[in-house]
Amino acid sequence: MDRLQAMQIFRAVVEAGSFAGGARQLGLSNAMVSKQVARLEHWLGVRLLVRTTRRLQLTAEGERYLREAGRLVDELVELEAGLGEQRGDIRGRLRLSAPLDFGVRELMPALRAFEQTHPAVELDVVLEDRRVDPLAEDFDLVIRIGELEDSSLIARRLMDMPLHLYAAPAYLAKHGEPSHPRELSAHSCLHYSLQSGGPGWTLWDGGYPERIRFRPVLTCNNGRALVEAAVLGMGIVLKPAFLGEPEVSRGRLVRVLEKYRPPSMGVYLLYAERELMPTRLRVLIDSLLEHFKETTT
Repeated sequence: MDRLQAMQIFRAVVEAGSFAGGARQLGLSNAMVSKQVARLEHWLGVRLLVRTTRRLQLTAEGERYLREAGRLVDELVELEAGLGEQRGDIRGRLRLSAPLDFGVRELMPALRAFEQTHPAVELDVVLEDRRVDPLAEDFDLVIRIGELEDSSLIARRLMDMPLHLYAAPAYLAKHGEPSHPRELSAHSCLHYSLQSGGPGWTLWDGGYPERIRFRPVLTCNNGRALVEAAVLGMGIVLKPAFLGEPEVSRGRLVRVLEKYRPPSMGVYLLYAERELMPTRLRVLIDSLLEHFKETTT
């Protein structure tokens, strides 16, 4: 039995949550996947998975084997990729994490440019609006927006992301346009629930930052949905330019309180310090820095 293949199959089954899902992921038949896992259990002399009609459950031995075998598989893949890179090949797998809206609108064009130059590099991109732990969750590279907490990770500034307050022309025609941040308390404001500090925006007033708090009429965990709510006339929203400006160009939103708008937010690349960084990761970092160097929104 090819134990390496069996280890890879076992991990795929666990990650997919079923034998059928693991088979689809690997392009194998269900029978082959089931047989390989059974042979692996027979060779090890322990039960790795408890099979029920509804789901698979790891045994204690299965959890340990998944953790250790997964590490060995990753190390072998890394070794093979590194040897290839020594020959001048840029290949292998990279796992990235990025915020959802930024990933869809801004990151994908940059990755497309990278892929055209380095088609042998496999990119596994996870888009979600939470702060992942790159080390614990096995990410090679993380894109993070806003303030950074103290950590052992290396941070490279990717770009500055402008922010603006937006509202629909119809909303302003009905409710009037605020002339000062303190007037926002009388307006309908739309709140991004994943921002720190609760409902409120830090705006500049006379060169000094001032925290303006409000009671939101709508709270949502997705930036694109909040922009759409603003387009529908539900209120005023604070969002990055890459989300708001396309609607401004269509005439569906306008900027408000530009004199008081907040400073830009930093967008950063985060990655763990390594004695020998894989060439593919270094090349991707350089490619992203170059792509966003001239980006202005």
